[in-house]
Amino acid sequence: MKPYVVSADIRLLLQRWATQSGFVLPRDEFFCQLRRSFSDYMQSIFSSFDLVSEDEIYAGLVELTAGSSLPILSLDGVYFDSQFNLEIARLADGEGKSCGLGRRAGAPSLFKQIRRLQMGGLREAVIVDDVVFSGALLERVVNLLSRLRIEVPLVCVGIGIAEGVDRIRQGGREVRCVRAYDQVIDEVCERDFYPGVPLSGRLFVAGDNVGIPYLLPFGKPVSWASIPSKHAKDFSRFCLVQTKNLFDEIGLCSNRPVLCQDLGRKVIGLPTDETRYGDFLCKIL
Repeated sequence: MKPYVVSADIRLLLQRWATQSGFVLPRDEFFCQLRRSFSDYMQSIFSSFDLVSEDEIYAGLVELTAGSSLPILSLDGVYFDSQFNLEIARLADGEGKSCGLGRRAGAPSLFKQIRRLQMGGLREAVIVDDVVFSGALLERVVNLLSRLRIEVPLVCVGIGIAEGVDRIRQGGREVRCVRAYDQVIDEVCERDFYPGVPLSGRLFVAGDNVGIPYLLPFGKPVSWASIPSKHAKDFSRFCLVQTKNLFDEIGLCSNRPVLCQDLGRKVIGLPTDETRYGDFLCKIL
């Protein structure tokens, strides 16, 4: 039976945001309970569900790359940061229509990022990424690097789906996975279900660090995250409640509320002022 897979990442992302913004995160026990609630809910929709922990992906990628003497080129700095990085994001417009790929918020243009790799003298590298699904994005990156005479003999990923892994291997490259699946219903990053968490959702093409989460009333849980249409509304509400509980708890631990202007990624359609984030979430629940 094909599982539905989610890669956990919100604690890692929020740790960096909290350090920069002066907030205090809840204890690990809170995140464990939050994820138990999420897993229980997902199992009520999908009979087979896997939530792959941050620790497993982080430690696994370190182990997979440990034997290589080549420089590391990271496509996902959440689990594995490196001297060499490519910051790539999926873009969407206000109606949720895909607008292709672009740079992540705050990163230089893709042209400048590639130029920086060339100027850094990179000629051969191991690519590290969080997930390989269809392999189309990674194949485009590898082919681009090859045209620039940067060879990639090895790819290490946190979660590898057979379709994408096979696609990359057909190019003569070795692929190593922390977790490997033959088939899945879908694989989604945990952050995409928690509006306001850094990197949550697709990047709004016309905004400045504005995300479109994979939930109603913002994004498209059915087509973006394979949530059955009959569950889309209730699923979205559940995730918004989870998000409210998360940011309310951060506010309690920090002795000050999280305001909309404090969010690590702004949310499309929400204010960016001193409105309390939890109060605004109550209005749309």
